[in-house]
Amino acid sequence: MCKFRADIESGLSMGQVQAQRAAFGTNVLTEQGGAGAWAQFFRQFADITVIALIVAAGIALLLAFVEGKQQSHLERFGNAGAIGAIVILNAVIGFFQERKAESALRALRDVTAPVARVIRDGAEQMVPASEVVPGDIMLLKQGDRVVADGRLIHCIDLLLTESALTGESNPVDKQCSVLTKETVLAERTNMVFAGTHVNAGRARALAVATGMQSELGRIAGMLGQVRAPETPLQLALRRFGTHVVIGCGLVGLVVFAIGLLRLNESIGFLLLTGVSLAVAAIPEGLPAVTTIVLALGVERMARRKALVRRLSAVETLGAAHVICTDKTGTLTQNRMAVRRLWAGGKTLRVQTFDDSTQGWQLMDDDNQEVCPAGAVAELLFASQFAPAAKLNASSGSLEVQGDPTDAALLALYAEFGARLEPQGDPEVLRELPFDGHRKMAAVIVSTPSGLQSYIHGAAEKVLDHVVEVVGEDGVDHLLERSVRAELLEVIERWARTGLRVLALARRRPTATPTILLEARPSLVQVFERDLTLIGLVGMADPPRGEVRSAIEVARRAGVKSIMITGDHPATARAIGSEIGLLQDDDEVISGAELEQMSDADLARRLPAVRAVARATAASKLRLVQALTQSGRVVAMTGDGVNDAPAIKAANIGIAMGRTGTDVAREAADMVLADDNYATIVSAIEEGRIIYSNIKRFIVFLFAANAGLVLAVFIAAMLGWPAILTPTQILWINLITNGLPALALGMEPMHVDPMSEPPREQSEPFLAWREVIWLVFYGGCMALLGLLVFGHYLASAGEAPGESVLRSARSMTFTVLAFSPLFHALNSRSRSRSVFALGLASNWRLLGAFVAAAALQSIAIYVPFMEKVFGTAPLSGAELGAAMAMACSVWVIGEVSKLVLKLAGKLAGKEQQARAVRGRESTRGGHS
Repeated sequence: MCKFRADIESGLSMGQVQAQRAAFGTNVLTEQGGAGAWAQFFRQFADITVIALIVAAGIALLLAFVEGKQQSHLERFGNAGAIGAIVILNAVIGFFQERKAESALRALRDVTAPVARVIRDGAEQMVPASEVVPGDIMLLKQGDRVVADGRLIHCIDLLLTESALTGESNPVDKQCSVLTKETVLAERTNMVFAGTHVNAGRARALAVATGMQSELGRIAGMLGQVRAPETPLQLALRRFGTHVVIGCGLVGLVVFAIGLLRLNESIGFLLLTGVSLAVAAIPEGLPAVTTIVLALGVERMARRKALVRRLSAVETLGAAHVICTDKTGTLTQNRMAVRRLWAGGKTLRVQTFDDSTQGWQLMDDDNQEVCPAGAVAELLFASQFAPAAKLNASSGSLEVQGDPTDAALLALYAEFGARLEPQGDPEVLRELPFDGHRKMAAVIVSTPSGLQSYIHGAAEKVLDHVVEVVGEDGVDHLLERSVRAELLEVIERWARTGLRVLALARRRPTATPTILLEARPSLVQVFERDLTLIGLVGMADPPRGEVRSAIEVARRAGVKSIMITGDHPATARAIGSEIGLLQDDDEVISGAELEQMSDADLARRLPAVRAVARATAASKLRLVQALTQSGRVVAMTGDGVNDAPAIKAANIGIAMGRTGTDVAREAADMVLADDNYATIVSAIEEGRIIYSNIKRFIVFLFAANAGLVLAVFIAAMLGWPAILTPTQILWINLITNGLPALALGMEPMHVDPMSEPPREQSEPFLAWREVIWLVFYGGCMALLGLLVFGHYLASAGEAPGESVLRSARSMTFTVLAFSPLFHALNSRSRSRSVFALGLASNWRLLGAFVAAAALQSIAIYVPFMEKVFGTAPLSGAELGAAMAMACSVWVIGEVSKLVLKLAGKLAGKEQQARAVRGRESTRGGHS
């Protein structure tokens, strides 16, 4: 105590508080990876495509100073400005979306314990939790959240839940004892820890560690040692972007080298041509459109109760091969409910109903309703003595709060109590809370016959102290061996089905009320011995109603689910079987078993593992690392501090929004607002839709850009004048291509996204079939542009004038701007006609078509824009011809789809015919 100069009775003075705060800082956890606003903004530029665009903008800016002195400022700096504007737009969108997600996450943080009760200057005070310092005397009572690590000075029946720190769900009994320094964290019963909650009792504790010095802070600090892996989309786009940039550089070098060999153009012009090719090849709108589509995906996921913190992680779940899911609260309802009763030799089932107006029923083995009487009635009466829970009247109905086990007992009494014969209203005099050593809880009540205790606890522990049992008629009988054997068989059978089995008992009354003045150990010796067994209760955390169907959807989608729980392996198997997670050949392994396996053994057994029981923080982390090292994309859920390292190590970490700790949420990529496994499956579906649409608009963009590249490249090889100006190329990329690409990013799904297995990480972003498809249509568009430009050159003779070039570029500009708009209709599906999909099913694409067409018209017909783009207005005949040529791309697409469909039908008929001929030849051979 002298270490902090704290007086146990009067606490710290305000001067001491200020000195301690200066020495130890505020009582807050440092956020992991909490990049500042500027760092978060500049992180948006860490993409090879964006870097290539910045380089292109720099070259264009340099050429504007060197080569463009005779031009206007708009003409000189338009290229660099346009590229720079799109790069900054992309960064701004990504930045604000991530900041929005962070703000939403902060809103989810627990606000139920913003203050703490401490003694300072001899008086009890309420202070913000962040202002608690080492040396403060903390006052704790039932329901409080502990805000700092503390050494217990005084405690009465103190029971804490430390699951957020240790992962152990059972409450821990605390004592003001002296322990050795080597005592492990979970056994430090004389300490309270930040982030834990007081279940029962009251205490006074000296704060000894706050903020990052607390045990909670030490685990939070471990997160800095775990590196979050790149998402599949990041990997795919980085590889793909690298190939694109390298290809663009090579094409630019080839053109530059040929120009040098010809010696007929200036270095500046050749560099400008190279930049034009780079601008033509790299879709400037790709980063912005990708960011917008991901941001829209974030909004849709938020409506489905999934809050995504990182844009790049939106589609990661779509590639998930494995979901490592916590059991409690995710697969189950995070509450205990009584399912079975044993009393007077009868086994009964408790039947509940979703309709709250319909009462619960007791059903026997013949599925007949049983009215409470005799031993059954006494068992229901005894269930009210649950010290760690309470009933609250809320909105005209009764709400049970507190420890889940005691709450389940109290809910049972609340439902059936009114149906019992009146037995008086016993006055509760003393409560002996549950602890890990006794594994029992007792309530001492006053009755006309004296003091009587009601006990409940682990069935085997209670049976050790039972000498009598309540018979079917409600009369006490000696506990015979046959009855004990029957009880043990019931306990074992229920445990195999995943039930937690409690025994309820009572102690015969004693007429010595002064004994209540004794300490708890003495009371335990008197009131928890020579018991009369009232009955057994089997309870479990009921599964969420939608979990079974969600698991089946995930299985059909090729996504493996692994349940992680602190339960016994037998209980884990029973629960896994009940929810449809486990099948006959699936394995359940314990956390200790997993930790002791060699890497080779773990890799061999991993494909069959569907549940990990008695899981620890270390076993969770090793499981995730083994899965990711095998090439699997892993989603990991969790809520406690001990889950945070595994959450961060997974490809996508998922924290619980309701029950999760701040540390777990900080480590996660996604937060579930409803803590529901089914929400994860919904997010997988959304992620697959997002990825499919990203590929759809990327293929479209590169098909359009392939047309531009081929047109500019071939024209340069033929020695023609520049077929398009850099400003025209930018306009096509950003405006006429960008709007349809954004609309394609919101294309409705044509097939069930959960009907196919997840993609592999090694799978190329674009398959050869997609590359051939985009090159084919890009070649068609390039050919159209070259034909138009070549026609104008041929009609002008040897030396085309400036007016001819303006008209040729204007016509080529219009054809190459409108043909991608028509090609966008093809891009909705590579196999189905736009008429089969429905013209209005993606109304955004029709709107983008009209808007892009209007913008292109402005570039051609508005006088001011003519100067910017170097265009000349087209006549009606020229515009009609341009539209007809552009439309031919769509016609080619529709015809090719029809041909492929007919070829598929013919191939199917031929296959059927071969099968028929094969059967006929087989019958002929037999004859």
